Amino acid sequence: MRPLPLVGCGAALGLALLLAACSREEASPPTAAAAGQAAAAATATATAPARSPSLRRQDLMPLAFPGWQDSDTARVGQPALPGLGDDSRPVAGSAKPTAARVTPREVVRLSDSRAVLLTETLPLDDRGHPLDAHVAGAWLGAYVFERQGEGWVLAQRQDAVDYLGVMGSFGDTAVHRVAPTRLVLGATYGSCWQGYCGTWLSAWELQRDGVRRVLDGVALSASNTGAQAACEAILAGGRRARAAAGPRDACFDIEGTARFAQGLRDDAPGTLTLSFRGARTSEGRPAARGRVSRVDEQAVYAWQDGGYVLTRGRNPVPGF
Repeated sequence: MRPLPLVGCGAALGLALLLAACSREEASPPTAAAAGQAAAAATATATAPARSPSLRRQDLMPLAFPGWQDSDTARVGQPALPGLGDDSRPVAGSAKPTAARVTPREVVRLSDSRAVLLTETLPLDDRGHPLDAHVAGAWLGAYVFERQGEGWVLAQRQDAVDYLGVMGSFGDTAVHRVAPTRLVLGATYGSCWQGYCGTWLSAWELQRDGVRRVLDGVALSASNTGAQAACEAILAGGRRARAAAGPRDACFDIEGTARFAQGLRDDAPGTLTLSFRGARTSEGRPAARGRVSRVDEQAVYAWQDGGYVLTRGRNPVPGF
């Protein structure tokens, strides 16, 4: 009998060694940086507190975002944020974990056993910088906490309640009691574009099981005196107005204030009243030839079908 050649065995052995080496290469970490990030994430998750001893913002935030700290370099989280359409509205079904800077804005006690933490969230770009350009708003987040024993635990989260605002902020906020046990968060935001300035008001009800919108971007003020040089003089009237060479468009400068009233019963929240003061010229004719009208009006929004609806008066703020 002739001995079998060893060439096939050697090739098989070489192939096995090659496959083993490839397996080891695929199983190894791709980069040291990725390994460090994975280790940091695992450490943050492992050390995340199970409950907070208080309702202080810095104690609640790590429960919603493990590893979060109150410093410029450690406010990053991974909330589930949807994409935005051409109308700057969230696209349904597009939410995914997104690196973002999350900042606590309000902690509101809803009852003896429930509280809600409201946050302002800015997505980050590929270099880790917040997307806070003039046209960029911010996400309102809401995290409901429940009291258990001597501490507070996270009961429900809404990473993306709403998107609004400019310059990476949804503006100034205030909490209003609109019924004996019902609370509403109001946010006023605004800016100027080439001399045209405006502010808008939105509102959300704070409930024990989450937050929902009850008023969507109602105009609160508008002015074009920065865009049309003669408008300030024309609206002031008198000799300066007669000497001004007016623009072809109407002039306007209107300011509004909002007041949330408290209703007597939980099933009948109070009204929202917007009071407006200012002046404007007639629409559809050159401002210098138009009659200046003084604005002193109110618009009353009543609570209907779970939100605020205009029921009396009108909103005189023009769009631009």
